[in-house]
Amino acid sequence: MEQSSGAGRNFQSSFHEKVFLLLFSLLLINTFVNLFITKPNIFDLVRLSKLNREMDEKIKREIKENLRLRALYEEIRRNPKEVKERFIREYLFKIKEGEKIYIIE
Repeated sequence: MEQSSGAGRNFQSSFHEKVFLLLFSLLLINTFVNLFITKPNIFDLVRLSKLNREMDEKIKREIKENLRLRALYEEIRRNPKEVKERFIREYLFKIKEGEKIYIIE
Protein backbone atom coordinates (compact mmCIF):
# COMPACT_ATOMS: atom_id res chain seq x y z
CA MET A 1 0.00 0.00 0.00
CA GLU A 2 1.07 3.44 -0.76
CA GLN A 3 1.07 6.13 1.81
CA SER A 4 -0.90 9.21 1.29
CA SER A 5 0.66 12.60 1.21
CA GLY A 6 2.12 12.06 4.70
CA ALA A 7 -0.71 13.57 6.73
CA GLY A 8 -0.68 10.71 9.25
CA ARG A 9 3.03 10.96 9.70
CA ASN A 10 2.91 14.69 10.36
CA PHE A 11 0.12 14.21 12.86
CA GLN A 12 2.11 11.60 14.78
CA SER A 13 5.34 13.66 14.94
CA SER A 14 3.32 16.76 15.77
CA PHE A 15 1.56 14.84 18.56
CA HIS A 16 4.90 13.68 20.01
CA GLU A 17 6.25 17.21 19.88
CA LYS A 18 3.16 18.54 21.64
CA VAL A 19 3.39 15.89 24.36
CA PHE A 20 7.08 16.63 24.79
CA LEU A 21 6.44 20.39 25.04
CA LEU A 22 3.60 19.80 27.49
CA LEU A 23 5.75 17.59 29.73
CA PHE A 24 8.70 19.97 29.46
CA SER A 25 6.52 22.96 30.39
CA LEU A 26 5.09 21.02 33.34
CA LEU A 27 8.64 20.25 34.43
CA LEU A 28 9.56 23.93 34.24
CA ILE A 29 6.47 24.95 36.18
CA ASN A 30 7.19 22.34 38.83
CA THR A 31 10.78 23.54 39.13
CA PHE A 32 9.65 27.16 39.45
CA VAL A 33 7.09 26.28 42.11
CA ASN A 34 9.60 24.23 44.09
CA LEU A 35 12.28 26.92 43.96
CA PHE A 36 10.25 30.02 44.68
CA ILE A 37 6.81 29.23 46.09
CA THR A 38 6.88 26.18 48.37
CA LYS A 39 8.48 26.28 51.80
CA PRO A 40 11.43 26.05 52.23
CA ASN A 41 12.16 27.96 49.07
CA ILE A 42 15.51 29.05 47.67
CA PHE A 43 15.53 32.26 49.71
CA ASP A 44 14.95 30.36 52.94
CA LEU A 45 17.81 28.01 52.10
CA VAL A 46 20.18 30.92 51.42
CA ARG A 47 19.17 32.57 54.70
CA LEU A 48 19.66 29.30 56.59
CA SER A 49 23.07 28.85 55.02
CA LYS A 50 24.10 32.32 56.20
CA LEU A 51 22.79 31.60 59.71
CA ASN A 52 24.69 28.31 59.72
CA ARG A 53 27.96 30.11 58.95
CA GLU A 54 27.27 32.65 61.71
CA MET A 55 26.54 29.88 64.20
CA ASP A 56 29.79 28.12 63.26
CA GLU A 57 31.69 31.35 63.98
CA LYS A 58 29.92 31.74 67.34
CA ILE A 59 30.74 28.15 68.23
CA LYS A 60 34.43 28.76 67.46
CA ARG A 61 34.43 31.89 69.66
CA GLU A 62 32.75 30.01 72.49
CA ILE A 63 35.25 27.16 72.22
CA LYS A 64 38.12 29.67 72.52
CA GLU A 65 36.44 31.30 75.54
CA ASN A 66 35.90 27.88 77.11
CA LEU A 67 39.58 27.01 76.66
CA ARG A 68 40.59 30.35 78.21
CA LEU A 69 38.32 29.77 81.21
CA ARG A 70 39.61 26.22 81.67
CA ALA A 71 43.17 27.52 81.70
CA LEU A 72 42.18 30.15 84.29
CA TYR A 73 40.46 27.48 86.37
CA GLU A 74 43.57 25.31 86.32
CA GLU A 75 45.72 28.27 87.29
CA ILE A 76 43.38 29.09 90.19
CA ARG A 77 43.42 25.47 91.29
CA ARG A 78 47.24 25.31 91.20
CA ASN A 79 48.06 28.75 92.70
CA PRO A 80 45.03 30.20 94.48
CA LYS A 81 47.02 32.77 96.50
CA GLU A 82 48.83 34.22 93.50
CA VAL A 83 45.66 34.46 91.44
CA LYS A 84 43.79 36.08 94.30
CA GLU A 85 46.56 38.63 94.80
CA ARG A 86 46.76 39.39 91.09
CA PHE A 87 42.98 39.84 90.94
CA ILE A 88 43.02 42.22 93.90
CA ARG A 89 45.86 44.25 92.39
CA GLU A 90 44.67 44.40 88.78
CA TYR A 91 40.90 44.63 89.07
CA LEU A 92 40.32 46.20 92.48
CA PHE A 93 43.37 48.49 92.27
CA LYS A 94 44.54 47.61 95.78
CA ILE A 95 48.17 47.93 96.81
CA LYS A 96 50.24 46.41 99.58
CA GLU A 97 51.26 48.45 102.58
CA GLY A 98 54.35 50.52 101.87
CA GLU A 99 54.08 49.94 98.15
CA LYS A 100 54.18 52.90 95.76
CA ILE A 101 52.56 52.98 92.32
CA TYR A 102 53.71 55.27 89.54
CA ILE A 103 51.36 55.92 86.65
CA ILE A 104 53.20 56.23 83.33
CA GLU A 105 51.27 57.64 80.40
